[in-house]
Amino acid sequence: MNEENGTKKKLLVVNASKRRNGNSYALERHLAPRLESRADVVYFHVGEKDVRVCLACDGCKRRHEPSCVQPDDFTALIPEIDKCDAMLILAPVHWDQFPAQLKAFLDRTYSFMDFSQPDFSMAGRKDKKVGGFFFAGFGPVDVYKGMVETNLKSFATAGFRQCRAHVAGDANVPGSILEKPDDLKAAGEMADWLLA
Repeated sequence: MNEENGTKKKLLVVNASKRRNGNSYALERHLAPRLESRADVVYFHVGEKDVRVCLACDGCKRRHEPSCVQPDDFTALIPEIDKCDAMLILAPVHWDQFPAQLKAFLDRTYSFMDFSQPDFSMAGRKDKKVGGFFFAGFGPVDVYKGMVETNLKSFATAGFRQCRAHVAGDANVPGSILEKPDDLKAAGEMADWLLA
């Protein structure tokens, strides 16, 4: 609850996995009761939506509010992104990076950029939090965590000025996150931080 006005916080959960039976969805289902008891939650499943790549057309720069000229699901989500208190991103690591569908989502936050502002942002709120919880099958978890942290900082243009990242290693088997108590604890702590 928001202590100032007694309302629930608004949380956007962005799931960037294409695997409905994978770990991103398993963790989403696991966290849902905890999140929904404390926040108004909007779920956005990038892999099932029409999120086109940024055209770099600068059509969004002709207005002085976040907008995009493309008529797709990302453009429809812009008001939710702008008014939420926090965003939780759930995604796999693909080739040491964000999966392509999440990179397209990140690139489209260019629609919040305003070069006439000192902080280059026309976001309505600039005090928001973003948490990234990622899953890696193999490879160096510390390197992947650094990649996630670096990419999460790019969401600052959309008003997300605080970020936290976690990468669950050895998480290639679908649903295996539910058997990892340390990672589940980290997910709970991230949820609490996002909604604090």
